[in-house]
Amino acid sequence: MIEGFFYTRSRKKYLTRVLVAGAVMALGNLVMHYLMNVSISFFTILNPNIFLSLACGFGAVWLLDTIIEKKKILLIFPLIFVSALSIFTEASLVALILPYLMYASRKSGKDWILYIGTLLLSILFLLQAFSFDTSMSLWQSISLNPEFLIITVLPFIYLYNGKKGGRSSAFEKYFFYGFYPIHIWILFIIGHLLNH
Repeated sequence: MIEGFFYTRSRKKYLTRVLVAGAVMALGNLVMHYLMNVSISFFTILNPNIFLSLACGFGAVWLLDTIIEKKKILLIFPLIFVSALSIFTEASLVALILPYLMYASRKSGKDWILYIGTLLLSILFLLQAFSFDTSMSLWQSISLNPEFLIITVLPFIYLYNGKKGGRSSAFEKYFFYGFYPIHIWILFIIGHLLNH
């Protein structure tokens, strides 16, 4: 998403596309909950919905970049709002912290910012997993709090050569906008049926 921020021809269209995908997934989540007769809450819209996490991250970075590049200091208030909003999305703290780390690393050309930041974030999440309910086994605690595995992205980021992949076909561009929600809904249905 951060690479997309720097490479896209239209940041407005990119953000709009992610927000539309988020709205479609939110509606699909509501429909799935209704069809499976599962209670609906505000978080049904937000989670799972990685598109809203990506939209918050993209929006926050865009605001930050505008503040830095165009000296529009008053945008600090929308930046704080969007950053706070990201905590309520699927990626939660990851959606809040990782885009900033990636942006700072990319903008400064200092990869170590991302590597050290991600390592510290992973350690923080691991410590958080250990501090949960002491009646749970270590395996249960880690299984319920797998965010510490964020460190596993580092080899892939390290191997990224900075070039655009694929052939830029419409299929490649939009495939995951469809794949992500559809596979989540299928897993939701399977999980619901297995539990009943």
